[in-house]
Amino acid sequence: MPNELLVAHCPDCGNVFQKNIRNLCSDCAVRMDEQTQAIERYLVRNRMASNEELAAAASISTRKLRNWIRSGRLNVFHYPNLMDECDLCSSPIRKGHLCHSCAGRINDDIERTFERERVQKERLRAASSYIFRN
Repeated sequence: MPNELLVAHCPDCGNVFQKNIRNLCSDCAVRMDEQTQAIERYLVRNRMASNEELAAAASISTRKLRNWIRSGRLNVFHYPNLMDECDLCSSPIRKGHLCHSCAGRINDDIERTFERERVQKERLRAASSYIFRN
């Protein structure tokens, strides 16, 4: 039906709204624009600000700030003290989801697992090659 309205609940406030590109109700969209402008104004004057300082200045939670960094809405490239957190150990990172230490540990675990599987397959092949049929 072409005349059907698509509605959803706003993820920020829970109000019902007509679906749009931003996936926010109009009140939350305006509030987010104001917060974005406040962040931009603060960073122009305070390039070396940390996540906590920026969140306090823009009146947003550090979790929301982290989500904006993670989604690319806030670029940390020009701001050396803005950081995301590693998903596993919560150490500060500048890009991605994992720190170098956790990523290396996971890669090592994967390599060891592949090596164990390869050795098991070789043993199985060697054991099955001695079976003869008459």
